[in-house]
Amino acid sequence: MFKIALICGGPSQERGISLNSARSVLDHLSCEAIEIIPVYVDYNKNFYALSSAQLYSNTPADFDFKLNQTAKRLDRPELADLLRSVDLTFPVIHGTFGEDGELQAILEDMGVPFVGASSASCRQMFCKYSAGKVLKQAGFPTLPSLLLTSNMSHALDSIREFFEMHGLTRAIVKPSIGGSSIGVSSVSTPEEVLQKSQALFENGFAQKVLVEPFCEGREFTVMVFANREGSPVALVPTEIEMSYQNNQIFDYRKKYLPTNQATYHTPARFGDSITQAIRQRVEAIFKLFNMREFARLDGWLMSDGTLYFTDINPVSGLEQNSFLFRQSSLLGLTHQQILYYVVEQACRRHHRKPPLLKESSSTNRSAVHVLFGGSNAERQVSLMSGTNVWLKLLRSSRFMPTPFFYDVDGFIWKLPYAYTLDHTVEEIHQHCNAVTQGRRDLPSYLEEILQALGIQSEFSQQPEKMSLQKFLQFSCQEKAFVFIAMHGGEGEDGTLQSCLEAYGLKHNGSDSKASRLCMDKYLTGEVINLLSDPSLLSIPKQILQVDELMSNPTLDFEALWKSICQDLKSERFIIKPRQDGCSAGIVLIQSRLDLERYFRFAKSKITSIPAYSFENQKEVIEMPSCQSGEYLIEPYIETDRITIENQVLRHTPKQGWIELTVGVLELNGVYRALNPSIAVAEGAVLSLEEKFQGGTGVNLTPPPESIISAQASKKIKHLIEKAAQRLGIANYARIDVFFNIQTEKMIVIEANTLPGLTPSTVLYHQGLAEEPPLAPVKLLETLILSRIEKKEGWNLSDKVEEELLSCVD
Repeated sequence: MFKIALICGGPSQERGISLNSARSVLDHLSCEAIEIIPVYVDYNKNFYALSSAQLYSNTPADFDFKLNQTAKRLDRPELADLLRSVDLTFPVIHGTFGEDGELQAILEDMGVPFVGASSASCRQMFCKYSAGKVLKQAGFPTLPSLLLTSNMSHALDSIREFFEMHGLTRAIVKPSIGGSSIGVSSVSTPEEVLQKSQALFENGFAQKVLVEPFCEGREFTVMVFANREGSPVALVPTEIEMSYQNNQIFDYRKKYLPTNQATYHTPARFGDSITQAIRQRVEAIFKLFNMREFARLDGWLMSDGTLYFTDINPVSGLEQNSFLFRQSSLLGLTHQQILYYVVEQACRRHHRKPPLLKESSSTNRSAVHVLFGGSNAERQVSLMSGTNVWLKLLRSSRFMPTPFFYDVDGFIWKLPYAYTLDHTVEEIHQHCNAVTQGRRDLPSYLEEILQALGIQSEFSQQPEKMSLQKFLQFSCQEKAFVFIAMHGGEGEDGTLQSCLEAYGLKHNGSDSKASRLCMDKYLTGEVINLLSDPSLLSIPKQILQVDELMSNPTLDFEALWKSICQDLKSERFIIKPRQDGCSAGIVLIQSRLDLERYFRFAKSKITSIPAYSFENQKEVIEMPSCQSGEYLIEPYIETDRITIENQVLRHTPKQGWIELTVGVLELNGVYRALNPSIAVAEGAVLSLEEKFQGGTGVNLTPPPESIISAQASKKIKHLIEKAAQRLGIANYARIDVFFNIQTEKMIVIEANTLPGLTPSTVLYHQGLAEEPPLAPVKLLETLILSRIEKKEGWNLSDKVEEELLSCVD
């Protein structure tokens, strides 16, 4: 087998993104011909031989604290022996150490072949200040810049002079070495520049800070690859469209989480002449810095036609719908094909024989129709889940997946490969509609790019539009399994399940009845209460109808607040939609003013609550799509504080409550709870990013025994299985709970009958923590097979149904 050492992690703030990139390489290059050997670098630049399972963690903090128990530390001789025993080393560390040349220098000293630029080249291009000087000397237009250091005297005077010299009313402050927009700020005054730069110095984000004028133009990014002769070939530029008002920038959240705050246009809407100018200059810069294999360059097109290149990324991000995969997919290339191309070119440069890949055969693979999208607040997470399920099942020897997109108008689109990698559901819908109206043409230069790369490929086919009925009929004809990756709304409330059941189509998740029940958080709690188990509880709740309350001209918020405090015996509450998930609309309220502010947000039908509107609310909160519905208010449960500091796990007890999320599998009425995960929230409640976005949030799987004993974990699993059975859950689900480590009582928060299956979902962590481990593809195959093999006729018992109906009444 051809062996690749995959180096990830690192000391920078981009280490979580590095795991995302490593996971993509593992997912798409692992095969019969290629073995991937992960090597991890911690905060202190120590190297470890890591298990593949740990690459599916949400963030390195998930396992940093237990590296000495779960991984083998490698000293330099051991590292050299390992890297010399493999055919190729593939570094995917972003930021300092990985892109500034330090890691490359280590690999060069060891004499091992690796993917990417040399240490000298990385040093020169990754430092934004140095790169700017090289570009300027070579005749490229560059922005004026000011370099600040922590020990710089009279810094404010220099900043004021810089503002005056260039007539600035807005500037960008950023680390001179770094990426992913981490530590980048938009400012309006010299004083703000000084404040932001000092914060970067004090928090260890940067040793040198760059100040530049804010560009009033159109932002773009473009991938460039070395072909078989080592010559650069630029791909199809992507234009980034967003609002830059109120000092907004293209930040970490907009880059890595699907959100309507940023729209990507691939190809960019610049016209062929400007696009070709961008491509030509990118190729010239690739040569100028002696780049190798691939890189990504970011820049700006100004209103006068000037092109500025502001950031060079020697190791581009490789998450599942990154710019690299989006741009290469327009050429008809899959994730595996473009990654293999990178490996092949590196092997050619190092005079190594590349691995020989076999095309996977589609014969005897059963059809799976992966359905995602929708119109509710969970639609973007649905896109992440659906894309990930589709990509993972492409590697399955049992199933042949096809992506289907459920649009806001209720139509379903069979998608080509490239469309499935769009950033948001809105982008997919826009592109699909453009095709039907004859407005989406592929650029004329795609064939030229393929010829320059020396690749033969078929361009993506057109999307196919159909009604829901036609989709159901088509799935029947194909004898397809329908994998529902839609969260919330009609995808999870039993509506879609009823349609599939009417056509006799097998699908993942629970049936329509259990789906309808679990979608309703209030009713879920009532059913849990029916168990009359003193160890299994539900939080007391009140239902609030926003429109009804806000239409009352005599509404007294002070009186309402006092009434809620008295009835629920608390003064701190969580308010959330009765039938929405993915953290939509979930806020901690602690006063009458908070309650009134939240109601006014809901009444105004605002799409998202701005960050810092409430105490401990550090991120934007997406609001539910339907805001005229019912909201639940329940006492806030304060959990113990769990943190990871300097790779040390710290547990500060409060009242003994720990927030957990637990996957549960079902086959023919037999339930099996997976290992629980401790969900660590940075703010008052888990944010959308912490739940679903790789590189953020911390999930400890299985829970450390120093916090939750093996005996307590066993009890948790038993209570989860009991709750799942009572709720009539089938196939699989994720149940979120609070567990008290002192009293061993459990409070059920909610049950998700179609939990997120994003690239770093806790379900993958939990499957991998089983004995024997369930790898992600194997887990997905198990979910499908268990549903196909399920005996007919399973349903809620008559007694449970009778009690359920009495709850509804």
